[in-house]
Amino acid sequence: MLILFDIDGTMLSSEGIGIRSIEEAAEQLFEMPCSLEGIQVGGRLDPLIWNDVCDMHGIKNTPELHEKFREVYTRTLQQNIENVCVEVLPGISGLLEACYEMNHVTMGLVTGNYEETGKLKLQAAGIDHSIFVANAWGTDGRVRSDLPPVAIKQHRNDGSVVLIGDTVHDIASGQGAGCRVIAVCTGSDDRATLARSTPDLLLEDLADTEAVLHWIFNSHIQ
Repeated sequence: MLILFDIDGTMLSSEGIGIRSIEEAAEQLFEMPCSLEGIQVGGRLDPLIWNDVCDMHGIKNTPELHEKFREVYTRTLQQNIENVCVEVLPGISGLLEACYEMNHVTMGLVTGNYEETGKLKLQAAGIDHSIFVANAWGTDGRVRSDLPPVAIKQHRNDGSVVLIGDTVHDIASGQGAGCRVIAVCTGSDDRATLARSTPDLLLEDLADTEAVLHWIFNSHIQ
């Protein structure tokens, strides 16, 4: 069994510090005010968000500029995240602990974050990123749907795959890769929006660990 988790809005909430840090990093590089207003962020890959920032402000994106942004953004986030409360969302701690103790369960990450910024957020939330061993980061694909297969290929054992996320992008990419998908209403997309994408299970949050685990291990049994 492989269980894949999104980070932002699914496992943790960080007061929008990622968005603010991207804006500050862009301002440092462009030497002018920069905003992500009007740019879709939830569930998207950080490199795509950066490309949109460049387009919005009339800057030609290049691989060299992207790498510079990545460095500045990581440094900015590392500084800023110390000054906010990074909240672990309901049920996450219990679910991670329970899954970690099961020999037949492997956990992984499927996230639009860069690896270094994703790990910074997990660390700030007190979540040990080393428990996730089948991972796909924002640089592992060109679009979100590329990511779940990357993580799945790292899973040595055949078996069912469950993906847990908070956006329609999580739902579509997970189901496109053959995952059963749990969608939670703790992130950027509301319940009605998530419902229209028909996840396999739609929950307000993951607070009821026992019920979530029961669904994960029994919903595929006919």
